[in-house]
Order: sequence, then C-alpha cells, then structure tokens
Amino acid sequence: MKDLIKIISNEFKAIGTNIPILIVLVLGNVGYGFLYNLLYNTNVYKEAPVAIVDMSQSDLSRHFIDYIDATQEVKVVAKTQNFHEAKRMLSEREIVGFLYIPSELKEEIMKGNQVQCVVYGSTLSFLDYLNIYEAVNFASLDINSELIPEMIESLNMIDILFLANDKAVNIVSEPLYNTSEGYGTYLIPPVMVIIIFQTLMITVAMRCGSEVTESQRHRVTKFYSSVKIVLGKAFTNVMIYSVFSVFFLGLLPLIFHLPHLGDSLDIIVMMIPYLFASVFFCLSLSPFYTDSDMPLFIIVFMSVPLVFLSGISYPLELMPWHWKLFHYLIPTAPATLAFVKLDCMGGDLTNIRPEMITLWIQCIAYFLIAVLVKRFAKN
Repeated sequence: MKDLIKIISNEFKAIGTNIPILIVLVLGNVGYGFLYNLLYNTNVYKEAPVAIVDMSQSDLSRHFIDYIDATQEVKVVAKTQNFHEAKRMLSEREIVGFLYIPSELKEEIMKGNQVQCVVYGSTLSFLDYLNIYEAVNFASLDINSELIPEMIESLNMIDILFLANDKAVNIVSEPLYNTSEGYGTYLIPPVMVIIIFQTLMITVAMRCGSEVTESQRHRVTKFYSSVKIVLGKAFTNVMIYSVFSVFFLGLLPLIFHLPHLGDSLDIIVMMIPYLFASVFFCLSLSPFYTDSDMPLFIIVFMSVPLVFLSGISYPLELMPWHWKLFHYLIPTAPATLAFVKLDCMGGDLTNIRPEMITLWIQCIAYFLIAVLVKRFAKN
C-alpha cells in the first residue's frame, strides 16, 4: 500500500512539474470545452441567405418562392434568371446556395408530372445545404396541397380516381430528446465524453514519452511491481480526470443549457469503468510513445472517427463488422453511447447494460495488457 501511495505521489509530482502536460490538462481541457460550446452555441441555424434561379417566371414559381422565403431555415436575398450569376454569388459566399426552378414548372405540375428543382450548394458547411433542402421540402409540401384542386381540372378520369384514392398521410413530428432540433444540443454532449478521452490519452502519452526521453522508464522484473506501477498511474489520472469530468459533464451543460435528463449518480457509475478503461488502454500503447510530442499530432485528429464509431451519428447495427470491432475495442465508443442514453435520453443503468459490460471487460483486458507491457518493456 505504501508503495502504491508513493507511486501516486511521484506521478502527481511529475505531472505537476511538466509544463506541456499542465498546458494540456488546464488550457487544453478548459479551452477545448468552451470552444466547442461557443462554436455551436447558436444551435439552430436560421435565415441562411440563398438565391433563386427562376426560369419559369410564372405565378406558381413566384408563389413557390414566397413559401420558401417564409420558412425559418432560409432567406431569399436574390432572384435571377442567370444561372452563372447565382454560381458567382455562391463562389463569393454572398449566398450559401441557390435553387434552380426549370421553365416547365407550371405546365408539368398541371399535367400531374413531377418536376425536378435542383438545389446547389457548397461543401463548406453541410448545415447550409440541409437548411436549403428542408426549406424547399417544406414549401413543396405546402404548395402541393394547394394545387390538388387545380390539378384535378386538367387530369383525365383515370388520374382523378387514382388521386382520389391516394389517401394523404398527416405527418406529426415531435422531437423527444432534442426539443430545439439544434445541432449543438445533439453534438456537444457526446463530444464532451470524447474530449475527456482525447486529452487523457494525450496526457498519458506525453508522460510515458517524457519517461523515455529522460531515461526514467526501467524494465520491471517482478509482475507484482508492474501491477503497482500500472495501478498507481491509473489512480493518478483517474483522480485528475474525475475533476475534469465534473467540468465537462456537469458544469458546461449548466452554462450552455445542454440536455441534462439523467441521474448524476448513474453518470458517476458509468464514468468509473470508462476512466479506468481509458487509462489502461493508453498505458497498453505505451511502447509506441517514443517521445512526448508525438501524441499531439495523432490524437487531436481522432474526433470525427470517434464520433462515428460511437454509433450516435451512424447506427451501430448498420456498421460493417470491422468498424463495429473498433467500437468494442476503444473505450470512448461505448461510453459515448452510454452517456447519450443516460443524460440526453433520460435512461438509467438498465438501459446501458451492454455498454457497461463492454467497459468493464475493456477495463480488465487493458489492465492485464498494460501490466504485461510494463513487465516486458525494453526500456
């Protein structure tokens, strides 16, 4: 026990005297947390500037444009018949996209035929394209219901009977967990869990890398000694990141009004195996930390893959087996999914039983691997 306390004390001292690690711990965690929240603080993007290329110039197309402009998603700032002018405005970022309305719009609709109105946008922000698409879709549904009586007058008897038998479906959408339907309230909670993993991995990697640089890592000949060293490092980082977990998952949601439906005790129970599994996972990779700077160039670019692997942006059931394998190998993937179920969807521990089992299995497996790595390390 005394040896374990001594190892923990030495780890705290080493971390506290290492300026780069302290910068990552304090400025990295605090800055990262506030930066993400401030970037998505707008939450719902409204009144995106768009243009309309109206080749129809009919009363129907003008009515269609009015409907589009009335939506909260976009604001029509220009109307033109010049396609190249609209492309120029898009390239110069005067607009975020434009809609092309073909000349045969009214004639084809009155015949009961479908008409393709093409949405053009840039790839700089998928939220811009999403806004235009939703605005056009809502306007199309509204104007379609108005045109049915006029369409009947120009259709033959067979088409009228077909249209009469085509029962309308009333779609009622009620968001259960993201009432504002905002991107920020959907993305930020799981990202907070991922940031914890990323900065923890950077901290552990920098610490292990500094040991190599300073020739402080020595081969451990006894299995019991390697167990104590791994546990000492683990307890040190878990204690540090318990504080940052309160900041990320407790304080920031209050400041930025993020969803908080779960029980705090359930979240604490979930975070225990998550933090230990994350530390053991990082220690298992310690032979690859050849210096203290290398981790910064790799780990900081892991955000998007980790969001994908968690199963919140793409259904886990539809993932190919090789990507699903990574979901069960990296601790942050099941932990992110578990946190969303708890805090964003208002679930309890029974709802995250598969994720908890996965985290505890990872915790045991990576602990044994970390001990063996420490036991047979060459340095």
